[in-house]
Amino acid sequence: MQACSTRRRILAQGIRLAAACLLIAVDSHKPATAKTQKAALLYQNRPHEGQHCGDCKYFSPEGSGAGSGTCALVEGVIERDGWCVAYAART
Repeated sequence: MQACSTRRRILAQGIRLAAACLLIAVDSHKPATAKTQKAALLYQNRPHEGQHCGDCKYFSPEGSGAGSGTCALVEGVIERDGWCVAYAART
């Protein structure tokens, strides 16, 4: 069972790395104000390993206690409990 869990973790990290590389390649050809599509950053409407958009430095809530908001990097409405590979904890 441990080997299966390790393989999954390695595979997930590989997918995140590939998505980040894609993001860098795509973003290098965009104007500074353009946002990336959700699919390119593997955006999902649920947390990932305890990380969620509400704790990300790129997330801006719509209002006090709002369940959604916007992201400086990802286009469209972003759920507070969502997550993507561009997640960066607030400092």
